[in-house]
Amino acid sequence: MFSDDQLVRLVASFFAGAGIVALVTALADLHGEGSAGFIGGLPTAGGVSLLSIGLTQSTSAAVQATTLFPLGFASTFAFLLFYAAPARLPFRVRMPIALGLWFPISIAVAVWAPDDFAISVSGGVVVALAVLLLRRRISIPRVDLARTKPSVQLTALRGVLGGSVVTSVVVLSIVSGPLVGGVFAAAPAIWSSSLYVTSRTRGLDFSRSLTWTFMRTGILTVIPYAVAARYFFSSFGVWLGTLFAYAAIAPLAYLAWRLTGTHKAAS
Repeated sequence: MFSDDQLVRLVASFFAGAGIVALVTALADLHGEGSAGFIGGLPTAGGVSLLSIGLTQSTSAAVQATTLFPLGFASTFAFLLFYAAPARLPFRVRMPIALGLWFPISIAVAVWAPDDFAISVSGGVVVALAVLLLRRRISIPRVDLARTKPSVQLTALRGVLGGSVVTSVVVLSIVSGPLVGGVFAAAPAIWSSSLYVTSRTRGLDFSRSLTWTFMRTGILTVIPYAVAARYFFSSFGVWLGTLFAYAAIAPLAYLAWRLTGTHKAAS
């Protein structure tokens, strides 16, 4: 099913995804949980997944994968709402329910969503805004921000999860096509692992409150990244395209940093 070259690139995708996710989440721990929400909302795992699709298949496959990425992101956005909404459920029940609702929605997007980037972007924005408004109505007790002592075990766990998600996305793209891979490139790898860690280190209420920062950063950066990546992949290839796409959303990331108050927590 896979050529030797593809197998080598799949292994490289795993280690690249694991390393980047571990690094990003470790930096978030070092700079406090406010940074965890901001950094976790950026298109990190999704960007690596799209890049890996391009490297294991082709630039055109990476471009095609961006088509349904915004709708995939919208379903992952809903995952945060599913996680935050229940008031009294413990983490061990809350997380499986959120993932259990997210997965069939993503499958439905992959199977039935039209192969149209404009519809995907507009639909993704509408759904994400609706989810954001619903999340805003959820009252969660405020928990003060604090730095978390980095844990090698938890950092490694999040790295393995991130690498596994990236590799799974690439395999899905090879087996089922880039459109399906693009949907699952938006899987909540960093979000789910960060929610797990913060639920253990800062408590369930803080973990639930973190979803608001994820959402505000994600809605400003993730779909714009997909739009930029689609254009830059076509024009410059996946390596430079990824670099330029991240550069293009830098002003929006800075805006998210200001709006989430992360700059105050870091000062």
